Amino acid sequence: MSILTPHRTPAAAIRVDGWDFGDFPYGLEPLAMPPAGRAQAGTEHRPVTLPSCDPDRIARELRALTGSGPGAAALVDAAPASSYDQLFWFRWIVGHQVTFALWRLMGRVLEEVGEKGPDAVPGPGAMARLECYAHGYSAMLLYSGSCPTALYQRLIRPAMFLQHRGFSGTWAPDFHQVRSLLRGRPLPWTDDPRAAGVVAALGAQRAVHDSVAARLVPGGRSLLQQSINEAPVKPSERTAVLYDNFFMTLRGPVPDEAVAAQLVRRLRAVGLDLAVNGLYPLGRDDDGEEAEVWNGSLARSERRVGVVLAEAAGFAADLARRAPAAV
Repeated sequence: MSILTPHRTPAAAIRVDGWDFGDFPYGLEPLAMPPAGRAQAGTEHRPVTLPSCDPDRIARELRALTGSGPGAAALVDAAPASSYDQLFWFRWIVGHQVTFALWRLMGRVLEEVGEKGPDAVPGPGAMARLECYAHGYSAMLLYSGSCPTALYQRLIRPAMFLQHRGFSGTWAPDFHQVRSLLRGRPLPWTDDPRAAGVVAALGAQRAVHDSVAARLVPGGRSLLQQSINEAPVKPSERTAVLYDNFFMTLRGPVPDEAVAAQLVRRLRAVGLDLAVNGLYPLGRDDDGEEAEVWNGSLARSERRVGVVLAEAAGFAADLARRAPAAV
């Protein structure tokens, strides 16, 4: 089974019920996150009530949807989106929300390692989580950026421009905790042979990021670069709120267990979408030399999208099962 193209499975397969995310198929939900930095927020804020979920069940469903577990064929009870604008808007917002949660959980691992001392090396479990979450970020870059270039230029980029002329991913509050790791800056343990898998996953992520950006913005100028002479803006508390507002992200006293539960819910929605529509429902509109580079160096990241979703859901479920229904 491939998650890159829609598939149909036999009646004897595991049944995966339809949408339970948002108010309708491909609807959106706000993401509740702790303040950027350490996960524990002050209790003076009003608690945030989150939808309940069964993370272990969802992890099993994702293994069925993606064909990454034993006997893992799935019969999917979900409909396609009513329009491609709705589908790709859903992917842009939810793909970013998943990314924020992955960054937060990567930051949690880095915190745990850092607390052991400046020369501490992540253990095997921590390395496995970091590698999986880095691959998960690559998968979300592919997922969010799966729209045709023309649709991105018509729908998504203008919406960000209306939020702010210099709208930039560098404003993402949760990025700062993992900036050094994601940008390939050496950490005390990244030269350790035991970190080879993590380093390779981070390298693949940077290649995917650059290729998706080059395809969606052929001229190579982001909104920030485009507006730099007119309205130069540095990241600040104000730009962080603008960014969170665009991606429907709330900040409050949210523990990492609840972040993980929200991640699992979103991964299920992504898995349903991909099972019904495939990764490129309208095809990928690159050609020529760029297509050769994509198909050569990044095809493995595409092929692994389903497996990565299931693995990330498994790790998140381990943490999420300790989340209360409301925090």
